[in-house]
Amino acid sequence: MITHPFAFMRLPYWLLTALDSRMLHFWLQPEHYLIRIAHFLSMAMFFGMVMLLDIGILNPRMTSRVAPAAQLMVRPLHISFAIAMVSGVILFFYDPVRVGSRAYLSPKLLLITLALVNARWCHRRVYMPIMRANTVVTWQARMGAWLSMALWTGVMVMSCLNSEGVPKVFLR
Repeated sequence: MITHPFAFMRLPYWLLTALDSRMLHFWLQPEHYLIRIAHFLSMAMFFGMVMLLDIGILNPRMTSRVAPAAQLMVRPLHISFAIAMVSGVILFFYDPVRVGSRAYLSPKLLLITLALVNARWCHRRVYMPIMRANTVVTWQARMGAWLSMALWTGVMVMSCLNSEGVPKVFLR
C-alpha cells in the first residue's frame, strides 16, 4: 500500500518501462556524472537569477536598478534554463524506471509547467516593461514575481525531496 500524498500522480510503470533503453543507458554511462554536474550547475544558476530578478521586482528601492540587471541576465537566464531542461531530459531517459518511480517527479513536472505558464503570462505584463526601464511596478508584476518565486522554489523543493530516499531513523 502506497501512503505517499502524491502517489496518485506517479507515472505508470508500463510507460516507464516502454521508455527505458539499455543502449542509451550504456552509451551515456561514462558521461552520466558530467551530465548531472551540468544539470545541477545550470539549475542553480537559473534558480539564482530568477530569485534575484523577482526580489528586485518586489523591492521598491531596487525598481530603478532592475532594468540594467534584467537586461544583463536575460541571455544567461535562457541559456541556463535550456541546459537544465536538456540535461534533465537526458537524465530522465538515462534510467526512466528509477527516476520516474520517484515520488516527487510528477509534482516537480507539474510545478515546472505552472512556472512556465506564469513566465509566459508575465512576459508582457512584468518583464518587458521592466526591461524598457519602466520604474512603475504594478500589482500584477508583484503578483507574478511572488508566484514565480513560489513555483520555482517548489520545483527546487521537489527536486531535493526527489533526489534522496526517506531518512532512516534508528531508535535504540
